[in-house]
Amino acid sequence: MNERLLSKKGMILQKIAESFLFIEVDHRIPKIGDLASMNGVGRGTIQTVLKYLEESGSIRLQAKGHLGTFLRYKNTPQLLKFCGMERLTGIMPLPYSKKYEGLASGLSSECQAQGMELSIAFMRGAKLRLQEVVQGRYDFAIVSRFSANEAMKEHPELSTLLSFGSYSYVSKHAVIFSDRKYKSFEDGMKIGIDPFSTDQQVLIKEETKNKNVQYIELNYMHLLRHIQAKTIDATIWNMDEVDNERYHTMQLSSPLAKKMGEYMGEAVCVARNDNKKGAYGLSLVHLEKVKQIQEMVQTGDHLPKY
Repeated sequence: MNERLLSKKGMILQKIAESFLFIEVDHRIPKIGDLASMNGVGRGTIQTVLKYLEESGSIRLQAKGHLGTFLRYKNTPQLLKFCGMERLTGIMPLPYSKKYEGLASGLSSECQAQGMELSIAFMRGAKLRLQEVVQGRYDFAIVSRFSANEAMKEHPELSTLLSFGSYSYVSKHAVIFSDRKYKSFEDGMKIGIDPFSTDQQVLIKEETKNKNVQYIELNYMHLLRHIQAKTIDATIWNMDEVDNERYHTMQLSSPLAKKMGEYMGEAVCVARNDNKKGAYGLSLVHLEKVKQIQEMVQTGDHLPKY
């Protein structure tokens, strides 16, 4: 790299490289004077940056006189590197299920295929993950469609960028009891609930409506241990990794809870509206390839890699 160029004109290089991500091949680019005005620099600086991008193989331009200058080719991975977008950061549910491991593997593979590295953090609770995105710590969060819709009511600066289809997040939720004598939620029960899990919290409160129960706030990942220890009487959990022979489970009974469960089954990717570079990087991801890898991880035909 030309160190002199980067030291004096690095910020302009980053801005111009980013602008080319959003210009389609064979479309006209802004005039030199307009680019200079938009970036608060002289025409010579813009010409130097454009020349550097061409010499590096990042773009190829064609001047057509009074018709303007057209973008004839762009090397997207190279442009992403110049504009600081060679790496995406995402935050996902804890990878305790093959669905989540498959989704992480598919996203990592697709980002790499598009010339980007994906750094993934894992955190329990959709509310906590979405807050991390709101505060700008991560480019995106993976949550259920239901959680995303609820969050966007409170945070209009968020939007859904990718949707992975039905049952890509969970197959279903069910009630888990600590004792086989229980057939339904009863007055006086202690119910394990994670206050940071939007989906679980909503389902439990709907299923226990009009019941005099005590909510015991616990980490979602500790709930099954508390069921086994009988420190709680019941909870609601994702059934993808639950052994039905080991636990006494029952289907959800509330019609509304069942309806909401449909939206809770779909995984979506949520990001800030003002994160244009992140949105562009995610737009390069082929959903079908991500879903294919997720399914292969679930069936054991692909080892998790993320």
